[in-house]
Amino acid sequence: MRFTLLTTTTARLVVGLAAAAGIALTGLSAHAAPVEVDLVAAATKPADDESRKKIVDIAQDELNNPKRNHERGGYNCNAYSPNGKCQAWCADFTKWVWDKAGVKTEGATSMANSFRNYGVKYGTWKNGPSAKKVKPGDAVTYRLNDGDTGNDHVGIVTKVDKKTGRITVVSGNSGKGTNQVSKITIDPKKSQVTGYASPVEKKQPKKKDEPKKKAGDTKKDDAKKDAKKEPKKAKTDQPSPVTIVDGDQLQHTYGVIG
Repeated sequence: MRFTLLTTTTARLVVGLAAAAGIALTGLSAHAAPVEVDLVAAATKPADDESRKKIVDIAQDELNNPKRNHERGGYNCNAYSPNGKCQAWCADFTKWVWDKAGVKTEGATSMANSFRNYGVKYGTWKNGPSAKKVKPGDAVTYRLNDGDTGNDHVGIVTKVDKKTGRITVVSGNSGKGTNQVSKITIDPKKSQVTGYASPVEKKQPKKKDEPKKKAGDTKKDDAKKDAKKEPKKAKTDQPSPVTIVDGDQLQHTYGVIG
């Protein structure tokens, strides 16, 4: 979801309303150009090393899985496409591996180009062939036809050689006859790589363990319990003191930003 922030007087009104709703907006200037804030990207967390390792391990395990690593029963019939569909399945394989590793897959579809859209949506897209900021577990998209401007293929990066810039990719619907799961090491700059999408986490952060109570804290808790057990004091006819506030002098002040 994207919002365009307006400037000048309208901007002040928008920010004021946002403050009242508990939304923090930063970087707004009365003289700045319209700014786009990607709330989806800001709320996501890139996959950690543990999740990336799972992605790589699962992808490599599929290379040696004779039950699933090649087509069976007809052209493009495979074990990774949803509902057993017989269709081009490089994107289905990539999504299947990511899903098994426990990362977010919403936005990725059976189209190779959907992984670019995924990366843009969650703020993890790295455009171009350079592998400088690429990590194992990323999805790599590239063209297979010089005359095609779209992304024809997608696979999973399992290794990055920082010295040579070469990457090792495991992908489905590839290899001899393009009918199996295969591994290949390529030079991204010579292989029409268009970019990389990093997976994002869908798991919730672990709750912090509550600190253990000290012996003194236990005694305090017991004292509070004993205090609660004491009988209530009988009511008296003596009225309780009351503080009267003149309503005309009572004012509520709300914060204003801008």
